[in-house]
Amino acid sequence: MRFHIKTILVIFISVFMLTAFTNTDSTYNFEVKKGIDFYNGDYQEALEKAKAEKKLVFVYLYANWCGVCKSLKKNTFRDASVGEFYNKEFINLSLNAEKGEGAEIARSIGLRSYPTLLYVDANNGRILNRVSGYKTPIQFINLGKIFTQKQ
Repeated sequence: MRFHIKTILVIFISVFMLTAFTNTDSTYNFEVKKGIDFYNGDYQEALEKAKAEKKLVFVYLYANWCGVCKSLKKNTFRDASVGEFYNKEFINLSLNAEKGEGAEIARSIGLRSYPTLLYVDANNGRILNRVSGYKTPIQFINLGKIFTQKQ
């Protein structure tokens, strides 16, 4: 009797797994949220790319130890609507403000808190706005819209 229960259980689990992972019905398709695509080049390259594409530059300055930075990255930057808007309107750059080029930029602007969000005009390199702290996806999109509507 014991053998039959184990056999039935194995068959049941196998059938369930087979139908769950081979079903093409949208019920089982897991959509991966698409957030912000951060540019892999340096600050000057981001400015040049933005200028060529007639976009602004969004710069995210963070520190590895910063909890608010981690929350912003996890909850806001990975949001699909945030990614859709920011990828269309900005060249997005993420820099560790305690290392390399990020530290240089942090010193040049007198960075005092994390995270710091910069909106930069690619034509002249002028910082249009500087904001600190956590933003929800809707707050973050509305913040970006302020600058894209002026162009």
